[in-house]
Amino acid sequence: MALRNVLSLPGDSIPSPLAAPIVIVFASAGLYLLYKWLLPRPLPGIPYNAGAVKSLRGDQQALADYLSTGGEFSTWLGEQCLRMGSPVCQVFVQPFKLPWILVADFHEAQDILMRRPEFDKPQFLIDALQGLGDFHARYKMGDAFKARRQLRQDLMAPKYLNNYIGPFLHSKARDLVKLFEVKTDLANGRPFSIREDYTRTVLDVMLHHTFGEDYNESALDPQLELLRHMTPSKIPKSDVDEPVNFDEAPRSFFIELLHETAEVLERTTVSPTPRLSFWWWSKQTWYKKIVSEKDRVLKEQLRKAARNLEAGTVRSALDHMMMREQVAAEKQGREPQLFTQGMADEIFSDPMTGHHTTSSALAWVTKYLTGYPHTQSKLRKELYSTMTEAIEEKRLPTFEELRRARLPYLEAVIEEARRLTPFVIVRETTEHTEILGCRVPKGVQCLMVSAGPGITMPSVPVDEGTRSETSKTAKPWGKWDESRDLRLFEPERWLKARDDGKFDFDASSGPQLGFGMGTRQCWGRRLAQLVVRTVIPLVVWEFEMLEIPEKLGGYVGIDGISREPVNAFARLRKIVPSEVRVS
Repeated sequence: MALRNVLSLPGDSIPSPLAAPIVIVFASAGLYLLYKWLLPRPLPGIPYNAGAVKSLRGDQQALADYLSTGGEFSTWLGEQCLRMGSPVCQVFVQPFKLPWILVADFHEAQDILMRRPEFDKPQFLIDALQGLGDFHARYKMGDAFKARRQLRQDLMAPKYLNNYIGPFLHSKARDLVKLFEVKTDLANGRPFSIREDYTRTVLDVMLHHTFGEDYNESALDPQLELLRHMTPSKIPKSDVDEPVNFDEAPRSFFIELLHETAEVLERTTVSPTPRLSFWWWSKQTWYKKIVSEKDRVLKEQLRKAARNLEAGTVRSALDHMMMREQVAAEKQGREPQLFTQGMADEIFSDPMTGHHTTSSALAWVTKYLTGYPHTQSKLRKELYSTMTEAIEEKRLPTFEELRRARLPYLEAVIEEARRLTPFVIVRETTEHTEILGCRVPKGVQCLMVSAGPGITMPSVPVDEGTRSETSKTAKPWGKWDESRDLRLFEPERWLKARDDGKFDFDASSGPQLGFGMGTRQCWGRRLAQLVVRTVIPLVVWEFEMLEIPEKLGGYVGIDGISREPVNAFARLRKIVPSEVRVS
């Protein structure tokens, strides 16, 4: 009777058999209107995929299909802009949220990253990095971010890198060469994974950077010791193209947790709900043990660094940061905050993020040198012809020889690998603004397409009149010769001929966004560059990287806190530099 009253006009009567169909009609209409309301809503004036706005999933299915066939997230973004023929477009990857804006023009992306204050750290990345606690990369721009960065003021200076990091780094690179010698002998012509070898090496370097001699556990040494005692008879026989799977030596709990924390960050970074994902991880027993051990080690290291500061022996990154905090406290008339959670979190971020990104960079360079043997030979020729004294004395180049040597082709090799293996840089609009004439509201995620038009794909046309004023007045960057395939590894792109017939490396030859740009660019880029510039020459000096099977090669990567190769294998052959002709 109540339903009848609701569906009837005063004085009218609807037969009960009609009530149910009318309810169904109204409900269907309501659901249809709700469906239409929930569909993706494109921002006016910005190109988009027409099919995406007809599905609640937007572009999600297209992206999933692309990834399932071996494609990568970063290249999918670039292909959207290329297909739409626009340097700015929008995609709908997160249901019921604002679209992502893709910026596929390097000059405009550079302007956004360097000169546009209305673009800042996106909230979803701040949430994704919760596992690292209270450190500078989770801050939006402002006084707090600036204060945290000032604690690190001395740590990328040449004096610190060359005098403190350099010698230790070189010793670890030599240990890596020894490990590769052992593995090469045991493998007897078969390929093997290099991923963990690079990871262990960089972990040791980053821990030395972070804590100095106050932390004496190693990731690399146990692996070298383990394999030194292995005999070829312990290697199972197999086809020459089948990789040898070497045992991995156990690592200390703290070193292992650095790796595990990186894995958690990878998962929360790509999660559509990073806060919820991290909350779930944080409730796991194994993760609680990680946090407990991390806190224990960091408290101990804070106490040691404070004693170093009191004794006037400031060497490690933590020592320097405490010194900076003490100086800042004196200027501000307050007590120094040396034992805070913030200090612990700030220093922990260095070995955790640094080992992950830098070891990936080493693996990528090795992969490209393996896949391009002519480039590998040219690099070896440059090394041998430049450091002739090391050849004559039948030894590896010293750190000082490497540091002082003019090696433009090495620089080009490293930069070209970085161009081809970038990760996506994201900024969030803090107010209504415009990008190349397109209006963009506050709170939109803007992705700088680092593997797309103008960088690894042909450029798309840009109306120069739509650029921002800061973009118009900025010094233009170089552009790539697009008659040469931008997908190929070609270090020569970065070289400029001199009048004397030699070449110089030019970092502004063309666009790439490997380290980002502006105030928020990768803080540790100089340290990472130093590691790659030291390790790779010693490996190339001692080994030829031979062809590997297709199933172990390829250049497919995984996007996360860095772009990591899916496969990282090498087949090495020991060489004697003095017997190699370099003419």
